[in-house]
Amino acid sequence: MAAEASPGIQEAFTAAMQLHQAGRLIEAERLYLQILRANPRHADALHLLGVLAHQIGRHDMAVDLIGRAIAQNGEVPSFHNNLGNALKARGKLQEAAASYAGALVYQPNHVGALFNLGLVLQMQGKLEEAAASYRRALSYKPDYAEAHGNLGNTLQAQGKLQEAVACYGAALRYRPDYAEVHSNLGNVLMAQGNYGEALASHERALTHKPDYAEGHNNLGLVLLEQGDVDGAVASYRRALTHKPAYVEAHNNLGNAFREQGQSAQAAASYQRALVLDRDNTEARLGQATATIPVFADTVADSIAAIEKFARSLEELTAWSGTHPGKLGKSVGFSQPFYLAYRPADVTALLSRYGDLICAEAAAHWQPGIVVGATVRPSRERVRIAVVSGQVRQHPVWDVVLRGIVAHLDRQRFDIALYHTGAMTDEETAWAKGRVDRFVQGPRSTRAWLDEVARDRPDVMFYPEVGMDPATCALATLRLAPLQVAGWGHPVTTGLPSIDLFVSGELLEGTGAERHYREKLIRLPGTGVCSDLAPLQSQPWESPARQENCVRFALCQQPIKFDPADDVLLTRIAQVVGPCEFWLAAPKKLHWATARLRNRLAAAFSAEGLDPEAHLRVMPWLSRDQFAGFLDEMDVFLDCPAFSGYTTAWQAIHRGIPIVTMEGEFLRQRLAAGLLRQIGMTDGIASSPDQYVQIAALRAQESRDRGQRAVRRESMRRAATQADGNRAAVRAFEQALIDTLR
Repeated sequence: MAAEASPGIQEAFTAAMQLHQAGRLIEAERLYLQILRANPRHADALHLLGVLAHQIGRHDMAVDLIGRAIAQNGEVPSFHNNLGNALKARGKLQEAAASYAGALVYQPNHVGALFNLGLVLQMQGKLEEAAASYRRALSYKPDYAEAHGNLGNTLQAQGKLQEAVACYGAALRYRPDYAEVHSNLGNVLMAQGNYGEALASHERALTHKPDYAEGHNNLGLVLLEQGDVDGAVASYRRALTHKPAYVEAHNNLGNAFREQGQSAQAAASYQRALVLDRDNTEARLGQATATIPVFADTVADSIAAIEKFARSLEELTAWSGTHPGKLGKSVGFSQPFYLAYRPADVTALLSRYGDLICAEAAAHWQPGIVVGATVRPSRERVRIAVVSGQVRQHPVWDVVLRGIVAHLDRQRFDIALYHTGAMTDEETAWAKGRVDRFVQGPRSTRAWLDEVARDRPDVMFYPEVGMDPATCALATLRLAPLQVAGWGHPVTTGLPSIDLFVSGELLEGTGAERHYREKLIRLPGTGVCSDLAPLQSQPWESPARQENCVRFALCQQPIKFDPADDVLLTRIAQVVGPCEFWLAAPKKLHWATARLRNRLAAAFSAEGLDPEAHLRVMPWLSRDQFAGFLDEMDVFLDCPAFSGYTTAWQAIHRGIPIVTMEGEFLRQRLAAGLLRQIGMTDGIASSPDQYVQIAALRAQESRDRGQRAVRRESMRRAATQADGNRAAVRAFEQALIDTLR
């Protein structure tokens, strides 16, 4: 306080402080103003009136008043600290950081200023500096639970998950009822794939604080990841009950509705988020992609999806034009993944989308990227950074990536493998031991960019672009001289940032180059070196079937079946006679199985066929149980709109004959390419009529025990040619080297 203060002013100031501390802000404000009328230079009154203004949301006034207090007495640390608080509230983070640093000039052990500086640095993305500031605060106050918690948040953002767990544990030792930390710990445990522990941690948070909206939201994230979509919806709704203006929960509810196949409800949730925050880019991306149905109930729905997304993309592009650079931070949040499930040429549309998100991502991230993305460092081996969220038992890993990791020439290449996902298994452990550098996610985009900057790769390879948010975000940026996509998601990425798309010569038709934004590289065979462990069949308890009944396996994801192809099954049933069509329920999107069965039932009924006599549903089975199921099937019907490779691979190794219709696009030619590779092409149809004809022939053949046995044995023998395609790996290597020259 100013030394010249009179006794009367001192008494008034003491009374004002007491009123302020008691929360009687109007009376306190009146006294502070009275003091300042008597002495406009009273530094303490200026300061506390500024603090009061900050408390009631008058942040501009707070900055002015506390700034005037500092002008009177600039050596008081609390003045600088509270000025920083007001500046932070106004979004002036750089100035706030300078104010906190000013407090520390006069009092280096000012724990509050150290904590607040860490918070601002964290908000700016300066995670190393933020962590250092929190650690300094803790060196002076080891029992500071909030600092332990925020340090944990910073470490989590850096991908240092185990260190984050330790920090959260320390915070909870000092404050066991700290709901926010219990929930943040749950987030880390989910990122580590410990879903059971994550659920328990979120539930503890809500036990201590039942109205904690963020806790309900985070619980929903775990439930959604586990496939409990209904539970996730309920959690998000509880979050919104406690915090109706919670934008993130509205977005997450939209995501969950999409997972339920409820596109209209998803769009409504995103719209509610936009009402609350017009510039929320996650909601804008979600709203745009929600126009693409996850599952099409009618032919009209399937056809309309292309035009609906085209219109939403025009609207998104127009919005981006008036808000340049805003979308960049949210790229990857929501992607037009399901556009590929519509049987049409989507190259131009995905390229338009690619132009938009690449420009936006570059505007947001590229200025902070220090990696020399167009200049190759001098080193003996080509460094390839592989980015995938599926480094585990998963079709992308099994089919596309594992063979590359196993057989890439390590004298010419070194591999940095970025596993962006949380889930791990024995395949993850195997991969870790096969590469030069392994980095485990999940991590923020900023943290992944730091890893890329450290490695400075010559090649960025994305086995798929579309399934994983982190992969999508990185793929939109120019991070290496050469950037390559694989066919894990068998459609063009549409991204101008991707140079090559590697496919297989047996998967692509004449003139297929027109289906790609990238330069198409046709590797030998199907373009992959699958090297999968043999299936160990577990007997499937087969229900009794009537005499001469043929069992057709339809083992693709239900979302792959386009309504226009439903009539093919009714035609097959009419020709074959007694038969069953077995649908496979997936582990995720299980609701789609019921939707598909209902759609097919309507098609069968329309043709005078009894759906109950023909349609069967198989619950989700493990890999070995699925092998036993295939052993009991007679014919495998591939999906014409979106073919399957992994399931076809499993089918041929069990000896079951495949019927597939080879379409125009890569995603319609996967099983056909596999059959060509093993020399069993008599199952490939080129038209709907031929598809029905071949299915009928295979059904007739299966009714003859001898013919059935011969067919299955010849298929099993031929299936060995589907594996160990080392020529594809050698050609992949050469394509990279030739392009880099």
